[in-house]
Amino acid sequence: MATGSSRPDAPAWADALAEGVVWVCDGRVTGLNRAAAALLQVEPVRVHDQPLIAVVRDHRIEQAFERGEPIELATRGRRVVVVPFKGGLLLRDVTEARRAVEDARELLAVLSHELRTPVTTIRSSLEALRFELPEAQRARLLTRAEEEAGRLVRLLEDLTVDVAPPKARSVALREVADRVAALLARPLADRGVTLRSELPAATAWADHDKLLQVLLNLVENAVLHGPRDAEVRMRAVPDEQRDGWWAVEVLDRGPAVEPDVMERWFAPHAQGPTGTTRGTGLGLYIVRSIATRWGGRAWGRNWEGGNAFGFSVPRVRDQTA
Repeated sequence: MATGSSRPDAPAWADALAEGVVWVCDGRVTGLNRAAAALLQVEPVRVHDQPLIAVVRDHRIEQAFERGEPIELATRGRRVVVVPFKGGLLLRDVTEARRAVEDARELLAVLSHELRTPVTTIRSSLEALRFELPEAQRARLLTRAEEEAGRLVRLLEDLTVDVAPPKARSVALREVADRVAALLARPLADRGVTLRSELPAATAWADHDKLLQVLLNLVENAVLHGPRDAEVRMRAVPDEQRDGWWAVEVLDRGPAVEPDVMERWFAPHAQGPTGTTRGTGLGLYIVRSIATRWGGRAWGRNWEGGNAFGFSVPRVRDQTA
């Protein structure tokens, strides 16, 4: 059974294997099991005595057999480990395993990106409380640390479990903008950037944490990766593409970026060439993910003074939902 060279087809028990098995003799296929046929997208009855390359249709697999060396590759839209043995090939589909590893890496990267701001705020607040401060200032620092600690817990629950529905409610846009300005006070000062809010005295229907998360990511990108000593603006206008929604944008004064480049920045781990700070490349990816989750969209565009990145959010609760 080690060679299987005389078999016109796979033995019956071979179809019970999760791994694909291809039997080969003198460079020709003498049989394969059901798993191999599925991976290679061939019909078992048509491959008998066909050249190996005609069946696997991939020179890398043929070379792995000839050299007797295992290989992992992408073929037919799957990740497959090919293990040659005397008289054939073992094909192991590792697509789901590799996807699980990538998903875990992505989750860790998102956690690292999103937890940075609340952790930094909590730490700086606690460090400031070591000193003698007026009671009112101590109270503000404690309140900010408590708020960010609560947001930290909610972020962890959402990113690691993701089973609770968003707690959508009416959220004041200016309140969120003020929170963003407070959280980014240090990087704003460090880079000499002025943050100007043009948000109306109006509300959006969203999860407060998620709306903060989206606007914070956009403003932080503009501050850290845009020009120093410049102005960043936040604004919201009725969405021209959808009644009952806001189009919220953050506008910077950076050099104009090509639209196709902007779109690529919404992909995971994409990083732009501007600015002096290298990030994780997840800010815009997270913005689009959250906006899509509540049924909106996210975009980048040029304006006469630089670049604008924005998202849409409901103005009021959808009464038909």
